[in-house]
Amino acid sequence: MEGPPLPPGLTAEIERERSGEAVEERSLSDQAMAQASAAYMTGDYASARLHAERAAVAGEPRGAVLAGHILLHGLAGQADEAAAVRWFRRAAEQDDIDAMVILARLAREGRGGLQAHQARGFLSDAAETGDARAAYEYGSFLIEEGDPGMAGVALDWLRLSAEAGYLAAFASYAAALDDWVHGPNDPALARPWYIRAGEEGDAASAAIAGVMLITGEGGPADPARGRQLMREAAEMGLPSAMGEYALILMQDAEQSGEGFERAADWAEQGAEAGDAQAQFLYAFALATGQGRVRNLERAYVWVRRAGYPREGGLEDDPQRERLEAALEDVLPEETLDRLEAEALAGVADRYRIYPRP
Repeated sequence: MEGPPLPPGLTAEIERERSGEAVEERSLSDQAMAQASAAYMTGDYASARLHAERAAVAGEPRGAVLAGHILLHGLAGQADEAAAVRWFRRAAEQDDIDAMVILARLAREGRGGLQAHQARGFLSDAAETGDARAAYEYGSFLIEEGDPGMAGVALDWLRLSAEAGYLAAFASYAAALDDWVHGPNDPALARPWYIRAGEEGDAASAAIAGVMLITGEGGPADPARGRQLMREAAEMGLPSAMGEYALILMQDAEQSGEGFERAADWAEQGAEAGDAQAQFLYAFALATGQGRVRNLERAYVWVRRAGYPREGGLEDDPQRERLEAALEDVLPEETLDRLEAEALAGVADRYRIYPRP
């Protein structure tokens, strides 16, 4: 049975051991850490703990973190949160970021004898080391706390983390600049960070940046770059981006008279993934025969799904309602009942809805 995810620093240590670097050339504490890592990789958690504690006593903070991790999750027997906290504290005293972040999490949850008010101190100490991940963790913590008096501090730490190249900070900093209640609410400041986050593989940021570039929000419009980012977000599997990109392609096709099939392909993918706009566009393609073989029954199934109430649903959208009404005018009533049941099948639990009376 695979153990719980390791903290980032320990993950790097395990990967180091996979490299096959000679153990005998290392210091005694490093040798003990290598033995601990090797035992952990084989699932021998009792030996891993023993060697990790030896490494920790010899002054290796990663050993203290690994010992704490094993104790926290009960990998070598009964979990012991208080003992785990003692090892994490030992590592934290040596400025180990993993230990400080874990202690903050445990404090927020009131575990291991820690109290919630201690979390800020652990993360503040971690950030003060200059580590980019620690700066991100502290900034995110302050954002979540929502103290307006600490808004500037939160933004500063997120900025420092982002400017240092910590990828997770790109999107968080962009969102804090853009729509955090205590932030500047300035799209011009946020847009470059959304773009960077999107370029690094954050699908939601790529989609937001795509819209901003297409519409000119937060700076000059760049429709070509915006479309590219929206396509990349769709290719990363974001359902809402699939719907947006399908809409862009469908508008292009309506102007040029070609490309409907590609638009319908993206609409179908987004529809299957649950995006309401994609479901409506796919229904439209099926109803009109633009990009798909005309199929009014399938069109009704998808236009109904697009209108099911949920976040992002199109239950009150006039265009969707007109298409639904038009299909109801041409399909027999007994067919509509069957199609409604089909539309609900497999999605009722997702949308928490019930059949219409």
